[in-house]
Amino acid sequence: MRSEGDLVGPHVAKDPHYNSGTSRPYTVRGKTYYPRVPDTGHSETGVASWYAGESPNRTTANGEVFVPDGISAAHKTFPLPSIAEVTNLDTGKTIRVRVNDRGPFVDDRVMDLSRGAAKALGVYASGTAHVRITWLGPADPMTSTPVYVASAPSSDDRRRYIVQLGAFSVKDNAETARDRLEAARIDQRGALYIVYTGPFASAAAAEGHRQEAIDAGFSGAILVRAE
Repeated sequence: MRSEGDLVGPHVAKDPHYNSGTSRPYTVRGKTYYPRVPDTGHSETGVASWYAGESPNRTTANGEVFVPDGISAAHKTFPLPSIAEVTNLDTGKTIRVRVNDRGPFVDDRVMDLSRGAAKALGVYASGTAHVRITWLGPADPMTSTPVYVASAPSSDDRRRYIVQLGAFSVKDNAETARDRLEAARIDQRGALYIVYTGPFASAAAAEGHRQEAIDAGFSGAILVRAE
């Protein structure tokens, strides 16, 4: 069962556009892995960890800029980029992640989460968690990685939820997205421009606004809990 603070995006693309360079067999530490496109709903269980020693300047296996606070993950064989649903079996919390990297290359682990995904799923403090991973389908290769916002963008905002519409590295793109929705605002976090609405006092209130954002064309809008 999902808790009320769960993230709902990113969305699954209608058409697959996988990075062909990541679809070939590859060998790491003497073991060969065979990437494949699983059936929608394919599920795996095991231990998930999160990236340690992250650098915001590195790139992922399919060439995307790695965003430590992004909601992304690494998997050994899923096509890149794709969308997977991850459930923390210890808490029941579920999020969706953008799979855009390879790993983890440890036998008992099935997925590496970015720092942002680990925080969103409640894995950051413990380092690992037992999870169920469900493959949902292809990701849009042109969509920026959603970012986990740990607190409301303004120090004056004391409410608990925001609806994140997107995270952009180009300010003009963020402003274009903001102008599509009257209530949207922009918060700059490092090199990224976060477009969002809110904050809202409850998950129910925020979810109503998320649905409005989806109707306005923001199909990747996600609900983020401010802590």
